[in-house]
Amino acid sequence: MGDILNDSTNLASQLVRQIYMDEDFDFVGIALQENSGLRKIRWRYAAGYTSERFRKIVLRSGIGIAGLVVRTGKPFLENDLQHNQYSDYVSCPITQIEQLTSAAAIPLFDHETQGVGGVLLVGYRHAQQQVTQQTIAHLEHYRQSAGVLI
Repeated sequence: MGDILNDSTNLASQLVRQIYMDEDFDFVGIALQENSGLRKIRWRYAAGYTSERFRKIVLRSGIGIAGLVVRTGKPFLENDLQHNQYSDYVSCPITQIEQLTSAAAIPLFDHETQGVGGVLLVGYRHAQQQVTQQTIAHLEHYRQSAGVLI
């Protein structure tokens, strides 16, 4: 993984921490796509997690929220995760493990490959808290302010 993993490990970790401290999200995480032949996606950085189980999640492009965002390069936004097509553990393990009821995610672009190299995801555990298009705009602002994660 180009800039995000090799040159900006501290920046990615700081970005997660900053969003978690500045905003009211219950969970903030960054998943990165590996350069290996299978292009596995793993959650590397997180704040607000309930257990270390998120670190064991391994996804492929198109599987789970992170895989969907990596494959499409488009943001994800959902306020009813328990009742949508991504509700089971196989489809979306991060929402099950972290008991998220709503989530928003945006792609993180890899400067070397010019493709999606990772995903920034935020979420809530309580149904009364919702993500909106404004949430996506806030995440994009954080991504741009981080510099290398554009």
